[in-house]
Formats: sequence, structure tokens, C-alpha cells
Amino acid sequence: MMKQRTTDTPRPLRSAGFSIIEVLVALLVLAIGLLGLAALQAQGLRFNHDAYVRTQATHIASDIIDRMRVNPENLADYTAADPDLLCDPTFEDLQGGTTIEMDLSCWYDAVEENLPGGSAIITANATANFYDVTVRWLDRTPRDFGGTVRVPGTAAECDAIAARFWDAGSGACLVEHTWTVWP
Repeated sequence: MMKQRTTDTPRPLRSAGFSIIEVLVALLVLAIGLLGLAALQAQGLRFNHDAYVRTQATHIASDIIDRMRVNPENLADYTAADPDLLCDPTFEDLQGGTTIEMDLSCWYDAVEENLPGGSAIITANATANFYDVTVRWLDRTPRDFGGTVRVPGTAAECDAIAARFWDAGSGACLVEHTWTVWP
């Protein structure tokens, strides 16, 4: 005689809760992916800002270089400017042209307005007869210093990075780019 199974006998539940574990693992994988995407977006924004500032510096340097090339007989006058002179682009001297001092004053204002912590200088090399236009701005890009990612905070850390200048007055690491002008 065969024994019939009764419906009252409980069956073992071997797979109980398996679906909820799958859902939790899928949520964990999705969360990690979204965190990675957010980090990628933040890094992209940082790179985009750095590229924007670099482009601004290039345009500003090109502006003064073009002005210097238009006036090659007075290149030496571009190495000094009156910092107290207010920028007025419509100002014209007696000959009808814009003065070098006004060009420099407006150029320095553009550097300060468009570059974070921006500064600039034009220097002459009399022996080689050329001029260097140097533009500097605040380096906000974090770097890896022995496992710690942060903005350079000392002169030694700043000097270890190419094209950087340590500004002791402000205690900041500045990006430095130099363009050379030949008459």
C-alpha cells in the first residue's frame, strides 16, 4: 500500500528570502555605479573649469602680446605700469592712439577680474632682445601627496609640480605660464 502524502504536511522552504537578497545586491551594485558616475561628473567639472581658466589666461596674454607687436618701437615701456591708473578703454592720448600705460592698466585689470588670484608681469631680456609675458593664477587642482589628495600647501610641494610658482605673500601655489615676444 502506498502512502499518500497529505496536504497538511509543510514543505521545506529552501529558497525563502532569496529574491530579497538579489534585490539588495542589485541595489548595492547600482549605488556603487551611481557614486562612480557622480565622482566622474565632479572630476569633469573640475577639468572643465581648469581648461576655462587656462583659456582665459591665453586670451589675456594674447591681447597684450598683440598690443606689444603693434608698437615695436616702444616695447621697453611695456615692462612698467602705474597700478593706480584706472582702466578707461576709451581714453586716447594727444596723437589719437591708446597709451601704453592705459593698455597695461586695462590688461592688469583683466588679469585680476578673469583669473582666480591672478597676477601678471612683463619682463625684458635686453641681451636677447625679447620680452616675457608671465601670467599666474591660483591652482585649485588637488594633487596626490603621498596618498593625501589636496591642494599644494607648501613651497616644496608647489615646486614639485611643473609650471607652478609659490607665492609666499599669499601662501598659495599659482599656475604660471610664460609667453615670449620677439620684436
